[in-house]
Formats: sequence, structure tokens, C-alpha cells
Amino acid sequence: MAGGYAGKIGFIDLTTDKIEMVKLDEQLARDFIGGQGLGARILFERQKKGVDPLGPESYLGFTTGPLTGTKVPTGGRYMAVCKSPLTGGWGDANSGGYFGAELKAAGWDAIFVSGTAPGPKYIAVTDDRIEIKDAAQLWGHDTIDTERSIQKQAGDKKIRIASIGPASEKLSLISGIVNDAGRVAARSGVGAVMGAKKLKAVAVRGTGKARIADPDELVRLRKAFIKDMRDMGGFAQMLMEHGTCGLTGGLVASGATPVKNWQHTGEQSFPNLEKIADADAVIAYQSRKYGCANCPIACGGIFNVDGGKYPVGETHKPEYETIGAFGTMCMCDDFESIIKLNDMCNRSGLDTISTGTTLAFAMECFENGILTAADTDGIALTWGNAEAMIQMTAKMIAREGFGDVLADGVRLAAERIGKGASEFAMHVGGQEPGLHNALLLPSRGTGFVCDPTPGRHTAAPMARVDGGPGQYAPYPELKIGEYDRYTYTGKGPVSATASQYLQVGSSAGVCLMPMMFFGNYPLVEFFNAVTGWDLDVDEVLTTGARIQTLRHCFNLREGIAPSDVKLPARMAGLPPQEDGPLAGVTLDVDNLAREYRQAMGWDPDSGKPEESTLKKLDLIQLVKTHG
Repeated sequence: MAGGYAGKIGFIDLTTDKIEMVKLDEQLARDFIGGQGLGARILFERQKKGVDPLGPESYLGFTTGPLTGTKVPTGGRYMAVCKSPLTGGWGDANSGGYFGAELKAAGWDAIFVSGTAPGPKYIAVTDDRIEIKDAAQLWGHDTIDTERSIQKQAGDKKIRIASIGPASEKLSLISGIVNDAGRVAARSGVGAVMGAKKLKAVAVRGTGKARIADPDELVRLRKAFIKDMRDMGGFAQMLMEHGTCGLTGGLVASGATPVKNWQHTGEQSFPNLEKIADADAVIAYQSRKYGCANCPIACGGIFNVDGGKYPVGETHKPEYETIGAFGTMCMCDDFESIIKLNDMCNRSGLDTISTGTTLAFAMECFENGILTAADTDGIALTWGNAEAMIQMTAKMIAREGFGDVLADGVRLAAERIGKGASEFAMHVGGQEPGLHNALLLPSRGTGFVCDPTPGRHTAAPMARVDGGPGQYAPYPELKIGEYDRYTYTGKGPVSATASQYLQVGSSAGVCLMPMMFFGNYPLVEFFNAVTGWDLDVDEVLTTGARIQTLRHCFNLREGIAPSDVKLPARMAGLPPQEDGPLAGVTLDVDNLAREYRQAMGWDPDSGKPEESTLKKLDLIQLVKTHG
């Protein structure tokens, strides 16, 4: 087996308690890498189309990549994969921390869980041994208490745990899976799938190490990259000093950050911006920095908040997306409340992007008289009302009162409320979008509507096309030329290339930030040093196209057509904003999307891959048999 791979996959059926180990075929690994690539390949074959994502026939996978658990910088990520109960199509969610590296150290490339347990269970993985254990005493506990309880019971603080909190137990479709007390695989509703299986946690302890084909070359590449990174300044320096919260001020000023439920952009639309965007003031709460496994950037931080209105104690630093979701989206400038809301979400499993967007939606409904205090359990959901946000989030976690209406995100909430509420429901294909405005970078909209996980900012690397000429990786094939930002033709091929490259890096188990934004991350060389393969950029892009096309075919199989996934009118500038940095802008994302699909070898209108594309990517038999 190639270096970087453990060589085996576990399959666990919680209905029958059957546990099976399957050897990972090396050609399958090379064709689909790991992460969402391997997950898509396994689910496409093993899971029937049309299954209920919250039913026993559905699969939930925890997948690593060949670079996870190695000394490759940022090689610590894992992916949760499933059919999304939020969108009805392909679902995946990425997380850092140490859980993925520990799963690899235990000797597993992935584990897949099917069935439904008769009562709460957790899975314990200790090297080669997998056990299903009772979790009745853990059900109802938050993720941090769950993690501590399992470690205490085992007498081992080095056990790494991915668990769900009360929101996931109650099947909130906007809930995720939490590891390392605050790293969250947050999107696609993966937490609800885990909750439906009555699976409280996966606890892993491994004593092995990933085998490296050329350890000396890996050490050389690592040292060279880290030196270059520390010398490069700019975005890399900002991440090392402040983390993503350092982005907030600049993104609001540029118009990238949506304000007041995507109604506005710019500093003029959000008074007292400095209260949530002053990066030095934000990290004043920080007691220590930390990095995920094998990460020299260390953008994470631990806060200690023992006083003030919301003394949450030790908690994780809010990321940019969280600050935008609870801050600018809801017109809230109370940073202590944002820390509190972030802690609530980490403990319960709620996705902060979706939660903040759902609160903003409810606030706009309240402002327009669609909702009154009589509907919202007496809570005045007025803009910027931090205490109301905390109270309603608690109700969403518990599915109590009006919180039950909101607990599954804006699409279902709008359907439940009626009375024209859908006008204010900002979602793409059912998922609340990441807080990056396509009105600033139109190709962001391409990713929002074309990726099989719609509305995902991390799945829209083609936004880089509109950011000016440059290079997102140290290979001539991945240079970006000069494109007019608001021209809607000619960007398809470079957008396709960017998404293909992203698929391979994410599937490999490395972080998006250096891979796509530093410009000097030698992904291909890291691959070859770890695996012993002889990949080149052409094979990487072909592999990325294979992964992206199969994820797309998963959605087609589930009946999701391109015409089903659109930007809300407001996000497309219909009507255009009247003030701020993006005043007057209206997008033509439809044409960008058609060109992208064409460049991917898919029919630009129906989205169906051409037969020649499936043949080229060696997918035709798989798709014909299981499509």
C-alpha cells in the first residue's frame, strides 16, 4: 500500500452490531484520494438512491486523506460524508483538530456507519479494535461534557472524540459533529444524520504512525514551506497573528461580508464595526493560541471569559464566519454575546453560519410584521438584540416553542411560517450560504450554485479568478490571468481547474487556507513524498475532475438538477443595492454556471455529464450501474 494510507476501512452497522474491515485497494485510493473523494465513491456504490438521510439505510462516513496524520503542514483534517438531510443531495463537512490524525494513527483510512441503534451508543476505536458501547449516560450532554466523560472513564486524555450535542440529538438539520471541544464539521446537517443513528460519539485512540515513502524529502519540503510562509507576510501573517477573525474589518469594508440578512454591505451599514472587527481587541480575550494537528499556522485560539455578562469560562475563539453570522447579519455589535453564542453552538452542535442566518431571517420577518412576539414566545427578535438571540438559540437547541420552527434552517422555517416569509430566507439549494458576497466576486456565485454542496464558501475557489492575476499554487497550470470582475464569459475553464484542484487537496486531508491562498503550497510534491507515487499536475486535475463529477452525479441521482439551485434574488443584486461598495451591481451567475458545467464536461443546461467525460474519468460503469 502506498505511503500515507493505513490500508483499511471499517464498516459498522448499528442495527445489527456487525463490524467489518475491508482492505483499501491502492488503485481506488489513487483514483479518489480520500476524504470526500473516497466517501463519494463508497456511498455511490453502497447506498441506494432515494434513501432517507435520517433512516437506517443511510451511511455516515468519517474519512481521512493520505496526508492526514503526517508531517505535511496542515495535514490534520478529516471529512464527515453522507446524504445531506438539509439539501437532499451530497453532504460533507470538513474539520481540523486532532480527531482525523488519531483515526489514521489507529490504522484506519475511514469508517462508515449505517443502521440505527436501538438506544444511544458510541463507537470506540483503539488501534485495530472497534467496539460499540452504551452511551445512555451521555445522551443529553453537550459535546464538551461528552468528551471529558469518555476520557475520564477510559483514564486517557489523549483519546480524540467526535461527538454530537443536544441539537444533533434532536435532529436539527443545521447541526454538525464536534471534535476537540470546538472544532466542528458543521455543514450539510451531518450532525442530524449522526443523531438519527443514535450515535453519540466516535472515540479514537491510536498508537501507530503513518508510513512515509520518502521521509527525508518530506522533511525538506516541510522546512522550506514553513520558512517561506513565515517570510511572506500578508494573509499568512494575519492568520498566524489573529486567525480568521482578523479578516472581519477588511471584508466588511470591501463589501464581501453581508449585512442585515444580505440587505446591505459596507462599513456605513454597520455602526460600531470596530466592536467586533478590531482583531487586537478580539484576541485580548485569548489565553493561548493553538494549531490543529501538524499545522504551523496555529490560527486557533482559546478564550477565557470569567467575567462580564456571559462568563462562559474556557471556550474557542469565534472565527470570521461566526462573527459575521451573529454580528453583521443580525446587526449585533455586542462581541461578548457572539462569544456566548459561539460557545452555545459548539456545545450543542449547531452550525454558526446557519444559526446566525436563521436568526437574521427571523429578525427580518419580525421587522416586517410576519412574526410578532406572540409567535416568538414573547421574545422581541429586533435587530441587534443580543439577549433575544441567545434566548432563541437556546430554544432552537432544545426544539422548544418557536425554536422548533427555526431549528432546521431558513428554507423549512419559511415554509412553516408562510405569509411571504420565503422572500427573506437566504439559502442556496436549502443551505445557508457562507458569508462571502458574490456581488463582490461574481465567480463566488459559480461555486455557490454549482458545487454539489451548495452555498459553501469553502467549495468556491473560483472566486479567486475575480481577485486579480496571480497564482494559487506553485504550478504554471494554475496561474490566473487578468479577468474583468463583472464579465460573465470566458471564466469557465479556469473555474473548473480551481475546483478540481481543491477536490484533491481537501480529499488529501490538508487545510484550504495555505493550499488555495498562499500560492506556495507544494501539494503535488507533498503527495509524492508521502505516497511514493509520481503524480503530476495533470493527473491531480483529472483526479479532481473525477471526484467532483461523482459528487455531482450523486446529486443528479437524487433528482437535483442545476435549475433547482439558484442564488436568492437579493444575493444576485435583484434589485441592486442602493448604497455601499456594491451599489448598482447585478450578477449573471447563470452564464458563469453554464460555462463552468461545460468546462467540466457536463451538459451546460441539464448538468448531465457527457458520456465522453465519464469514459475519460473511468466513471461510466459505476454511474450506469448505480446511477
